[in-house]
Amino acid sequence: MMKYFFSSLAMYILLFPVTGVSREGKNIVKFFPIADSVSEYPPLTAKLEIFCQKKISDLYVTLIGYKDGKKILIAAITKEKITDPDSEIYRVVGFENAEPHLGKVTTWGYVFDRNQDGRIDYFAQADAAAPLLDDRIPESYPIRGEKLGMPDLELYVGHCKIIFNHWADDNYDGKIDAAIHYDIDPLRDWVKRKIVIRCTKFNDKFNDVWAFTRRITGRRDSVAHTAGSVPYRPLGRISGRISPKTFAEITDILSLLNRAAAECGAGKSTFPSE
Repeated sequence: MMKYFFSSLAMYILLFPVTGVSREGKNIVKFFPIADSVSEYPPLTAKLEIFCQKKISDLYVTLIGYKDGKKILIAAITKEKITDPDSEIYRVVGFENAEPHLGKVTTWGYVFDRNQDGRIDYFAQADAAAPLLDDRIPESYPIRGEKLGMPDLELYVGHCKIIFNHWADDNYDGKIDAAIHYDIDPLRDWVKRKIVIRCTKFNDKFNDVWAFTRRITGRRDSVAHTAGSVPYRPLGRISGRISPKTFAEITDILSLLNRAAAECGAGKSTFPSE
């Protein structure tokens, strides 16, 4: 979803200086359950409020929190101003004729500042609306292209969620060096698992790659990959891959968010750390 902005971002991204050091206790693997809980179970009765909105070149960066709250929890990048975040940003999946969708604004995510230096270093990016595969889905469930009966459709709708990809700057130098990315089942357009991709030596080489299906603390599955490419199955396409270029593109987004945050006067307690 964020690829729409990459050409514009390249024109004006202002990279920030290196700050901080790695804190192993809050790396992406350790922090994922916290961020995943925030994105999976938002308090829907809490109203959203725009804390700050900055126009940088031709893009608006909007920083959003809960009304009467003290933290900025959500950041969005759009071509037009957001005026009503509650109606424009769906925190749970929406439907049109049983088809899941993200809502009007699709380029947003939850943001965190794990080391509390006033800069975003973890971004849970809303990427797609799709169902999650689990043991309750029978092997007889129709494969891609086959017609769904009413029971099949009910299962599909009941399992749909907003799918977030998680991106982290684990040594706090302003660059993305870790990700947890969805992977689609080869037979059906359902999320089968999530892939952990890390450059633990912070040298743009993928040296810690594996997958999990339910809990990140559960069984690890192997993933065929190289130091510069991790293949995965995207939603709606035959194949895709995560590469250092992908990390660089998300780094540009992170830099834009932090530029806006700085212009908004973000401080050490602006973003959540847990």
